[in-house]
Amino acid sequence: MSAEWDLMDTAFTVLVVCTGNICRSPLAERLLQSGFDEFAPGEFSISSAGTRGLTGRGVEPKIAEIAARQGLSMSDFYAKELTPELIKQAHLILTMEREHRSRIVQLVPAALRRTFTLRELARILPHVPAETAAQPAQRWHSLVALAQRYRRQPEEPSFDDVVDPYGCSDRVYEEMAAQLIPAVKVLIDWERDRSTKAT
Repeated sequence: MSAEWDLMDTAFTVLVVCTGNICRSPLAERLLQSGFDEFAPGEFSISSAGTRGLTGRGVEPKIAEIAARQGLSMSDFYAKELTPELIKQAHLILTMEREHRSRIVQLVPAALRRTFTLRELARILPHVPAETAAQPAQRWHSLVALAQRYRRQPEEPSFDDVVDPYGCSDRVYEEMAAQLIPAVKVLIDWERDRSTKAT
C-alpha cells in the first residue's frame, strides 16, 4: 500500500458509464451507492455519466420502475456527459459495454488500468486477493491495482456487456436488469464480507 493511500481520508470514487446516462449507469450508480452505504457509509462516492450523455434528462420510466422495485428513487437524477475531468477524478471506472471502456481510454489513456466493464469486474473479483485489515477505501485502491492482473477475455466477449435497453421493449429492460443487478451485488457482497471480517 502506498503512502498516498495511507494518508487518504476521502471516499473511494467510482464512475459508472453508459451511453446516454439515462438507463444503465444511473441504475448501477444508485444500487452501488445504496449497497455500500449500508455497511460502509461515507467510504464510497458513486457517480455516473454517458459517452453521449443526454445532459439534464431524467431516467427512462422503466428504469425508475426497476429502481423502485429495489427500494430506490430516481426522481432527483439528471444525466450528464462524460468528460476527461470526470475520468481523471475517478479511482475506479465501471462501464456497461466494452465500447464505453474503449472510449474512456481514448479520452484518457492512463485510465485503462482502472477501467473495467461492470460484468468484467464482477467476473474476476472472486479471484482477486483482498486486504481484509484495511479500511474500505484503501482496500479498493489495492483491488484496482491488482484486478488488472486478472483480466481474462471470457469465452464469449459479449458476456462482459450489459445490454442497452434504450428504445426497446420491457423485455429488454428486464434482460438488462437481470445482467446488471447480480453484477452489482457481487461487488457489494465482496466488500460486505471483508468489512464484516475487519470488525
